[in-house]
Amino acid sequence: MTTRVFLLHGYVEDSSIFNALVPLLPDADFIRIDFVDEFAQWKPTGKINVERLANYLVERYTITSNDVLIGHSMGGWVAIYVKQQTGSKTIQISSWTDQRKIRLPIHNLNVLRFLLFSGVTQSRRLTEYFHAKYPFPESAALHRSLMQGMRRMNRRYVYQQLQVLFAKASPLTVAPDLRIHTRRDSIIARPDEAFIEVPGDHFSLVFHPEKVAAAIDF
Repeated sequence: MTTRVFLLHGYVEDSSIFNALVPLLPDADFIRIDFVDEFAQWKPTGKINVERLANYLVERYTITSNDVLIGHSMGGWVAIYVKQQTGSKTIQISSWTDQRKIRLPIHNLNVLRFLLFSGVTQSRRLTEYFHAKYPFPESAALHRSLMQGMRRMNRRYVYQQLQVLFAKASPLTVAPDLRIHTRRDSIIARPDEAFIEVPGDHFSLVFHPEKVAAAIDF
């Protein structure tokens, strides 16, 4: 039976972030999760967090311990909570199991919600400021594209992602099967635990896919 491999993208990304990586991976039944579509299908009410999203995905796709999840950034955070529920194999790329690893000055959801719905988060001035501070020429064009894309996103969807990132969740009792990270990641601090180091920055899977793929085995 062909292994199902779920691909979970990061904050303000979409599943195209995996385009360079997938052709280099072992043969599998790749299932791309696009969170904008999942939230539109799910239509959650009330407060959400990473656990609620993971539970929704488990039920929607009948994910089991026979499946594999590869998550980039926020996607890896969701993937580890899917593993907590199912025992599925989980591979994190530039991701975390400790929310404190997210390199953003503000983690308070109330403040983030205010900034978002007041228009500050998606303002040209703020997105240009963050891009100006972005330190890696290799992925600068991609970073700018993501910032510009975020400005056009529905605010409800952006806030849903922010809740996944920062809302409190139950402590993890499992660890990813593989952590892949770079030492130069300016968005997510490197893990305290052992990891496979690859070249590049937060977007190593796009600009060094052969190095990332070499570390992955189903």
